[in-house]
Amino acid sequence: MCVLITLLAAAAGSTARCEPTACGQAPAASASCPLAASSATSDVGPQPTVQPSNLYFFNAAGVPVTISYVAKDGSETTRARLAPGLRRLLPSLSGEVWRVRALRPGHPLDQQLLLEHRVGIVQIKDCDCPQPEFVDCQKPPFRRPPGTPNDPVAFENHAGVPLDLFYWNGTCEEMISWDAVGGVQPAQRKPIQSTHGHTFRARSAASRHLLMQHTLADLVIRPCDDETRRAAVRAASPRAIALRRATADLEQEQE
Repeated sequence: MCVLITLLAAAAGSTARCEPTACGQAPAASASCPLAASSATSDVGPQPTVQPSNLYFFNAAGVPVTISYVAKDGSETTRARLAPGLRRLLPSLSGEVWRVRALRPGHPLDQQLLLEHRVGIVQIKDCDCPQPEFVDCQKPPFRRPPGTPNDPVAFENHAGVPLDLFYWNGTCEEMISWDAVGGVQPAQRKPIQSTHGHTFRARSAASRHLLMQHTLADLVIRPCDDETRRAAVRAASPRAIALRRATADLEQEQE
């Protein structure tokens, strides 16, 4: 542990290459898709790092897809099929690996890999973000009302400096790591009970310099080739979306 903390501390002052979303910006328009499946497999272990939570998939690929769980031996088991423009919730555990493939029987791009995702800890880095003004909500610690949907998340400090975590409501920031006196230290983890859609900001405990931002958002399935991108544009029309939602509602009623 001492060696790990030393290595992380040595990185203080350096910045990491991060996705635009890590600084609260829109995702890159040309976000790349995986060329092939990695060797990653699910490794939950006897005690998952965080509690069971939820994955929210949104199909913006323009074609039907399959969502599969990747077992420890590398085999894929389909857990859901998702039409274009629709959203699906699936329960998950930290350490699991999920893959999304195009469902296009008879087409050369059938089973094309569109997304691979490992459920796990959010690594906080110094992403050299623009520096929005820090506005303290000046509220007492928030207590979740009973029955609030639970989407737990765990953060790990890879920024090399002590940091504080804040919930950002779009106007001001509310500290949620108040119990970590002196800030969350390098290499330390901080689990948070949260809800899908919440946005968190990690700031230097000493200067309030913004290190990184993270939103519990949908896993958006995107098109990976020109033909699929054209299909995505057609599938995004209001009429097409309304028809698919009506069909999904009817199927759910019949189940």
